[in-house]
Amino acid sequence: MITSHPETELLLEYSSGSLPLAPSIAVTTHLQFCGSCTATADALRDIGGNLLESHESVDVSDSLLDRVLSKLDEPESLTYQKEKVCSDKIGSQLPPYVRGLLPNSLDWSSLSSSLKVAPISVGETRYELALHRISAGGKVPKHDHNGQEITVVLKGSFSDEGGVYQAGDFLVKDPGESHRPIAAQNDECICLSVSEGPIKLKGLKRVFNPFLSFSPS
Repeated sequence: MITSHPETELLLEYSSGSLPLAPSIAVTTHLQFCGSCTATADALRDIGGNLLESHESVDVSDSLLDRVLSKLDEPESLTYQKEKVCSDKIGSQLPPYVRGLLPNSLDWSSLSSSLKVAPISVGETRYELALHRISAGGKVPKHDHNGQEITVVLKGSFSDEGGVYQAGDFLVKDPGESHRPIAAQNDECICLSVSEGPIKLKGLKRVFNPFLSFSPS
C-alpha cells in the first residue's frame, strides 16, 4: 500500500505546468501507481481551467496565432516520450512509462557494494535523473542532501529512519536532511531519483565520498 505521496503544493505546480521537467517525471511516475493523487491532480487541473475560463479574453495578433498553430504540426521533440526498447533486464521489469524514458541500454555504475546507479538523459540542466538499484538487504551509507532529492520506488522496498517505502511511494528529502536507506531482505529495490545537487556522506566515510559526482542531463 502506498503511504507516501506528493504534497498538494507540488501537485498544484505539476497540474499548472510550472514544475520543472525532472520533478514532473517523478510525479508522473507516482501517478502511474496512485489513483488518489491522479484524481487530485485532475481536480487541480480542472480548477485551473475554470479560473482561466472566468477571465476576460484577450485579443492576440494573427502572427502569434499562426506560430502557435504551426507548433501543433511539428514532430514531438522530447525523446523520452518516444517509444523505445531497453535491453537491460532491470528496465524490462519497470512500469511502461518509466521504460519509455530509458535508453536502449543502461549504464550502471557502482557507488557502493550494495548500490548501483544508471543515469537517464532527458535534457535537464538543473536536476540529475537516474535509477538507483539497492541489492536485497543492502544498506546505503548514511548521507545528507545539498539539494532536494525526490525518490519514487519502482520495485521492491526500502526503509529508513522515517519508515518503510514500497512500490509507488514518493519520498522527498530537503537540503540538510539525512537518512540511510536499507532494502528489504527478500528483493532488490529499484528507485527513480531526482537530485538537485550532490549528496554527502556522513561520518568517516565522507573522506572517500563516491557520491559527490553530479551530472544533470
